[in-house]
Amino acid sequence: MIDTHCHLDRCADLTAALDHDLAAVVTVATERARLAPVLRLAERDPRTYAVVGIHPNDAHEAVDPDVRAEVEAALAHPRVVGVGETGVDLYWDRVSLAQQLAAFRWQGTLAQAHDLPLVLHVRDPQGGDDPASRAAAATLAELGHARGVLHCTNGHPELLAVALDLGWHVSFAGNLTYPKATAVRAAALAVPAGRLLVETDAPYLAPVPHRGRPNVPAHVRLTATELARLRGVDAADLERQLDANARALFRLAVT
Repeated sequence: MIDTHCHLDRCADLTAALDHDLAAVVTVATERARLAPVLRLAERDPRTYAVVGIHPNDAHEAVDPDVRAEVEAALAHPRVVGVGETGVDLYWDRVSLAQQLAAFRWQGTLAQAHDLPLVLHVRDPQGGDDPASRAAAATLAELGHARGVLHCTNGHPELLAVALDLGWHVSFAGNLTYPKATAVRAAALAVPAGRLLVETDAPYLAPVPHRGRPNVPAHVRLTATELARLRGVDAADLERQLDANARALFRLAVT
């Protein structure tokens, strides 16, 4: 299988993380200090690809011209297959919304210029309100970029609709296996089969029965199995569809 989103640079045991059964892994940089380590990881294993960008919780870095130049230079690396993860995160309230949206628009423009998928992170604040999702939906519609993925989708209906209208893919992580993730589980039924992806976000968001422990890319099949169960389809058939979707979106040279 293909894990379409993880953070290998944060995984404690790379041998365990890069299970022999994985066809490919997409590892994602989130800040300036992690650009070079992520690129090195992509170079050391032919199954590993990289996405580079600045996470919304580090969006203050994106005002620095040197940081922007480093990200843009990294896009020329042959193992880089996407831009991000960018977006809006109001859960932690570390960076102003204005800075996050500026970083989002900049990275969206980069993705368009390089014809790469944009990887979008969205997290709303605690309490049930949805300002991050609404801001992300509006900015995504404004950008109009036709290649991207809602990473670890939160199932927000407006954001989901905008992404699907643009032709985006939607990725499900280990929280799909959590019984109380009702919006995410509902979204799993709404996304067309040709737009589905799965991921681990390792070392975070471990699926049941590993919830609460460090996650690894090898657990991606557990999320795929739950996705197949929810949709009422054969797990092996869905795995083939998921891998084909990942290869098409990220243009991965794997079989």
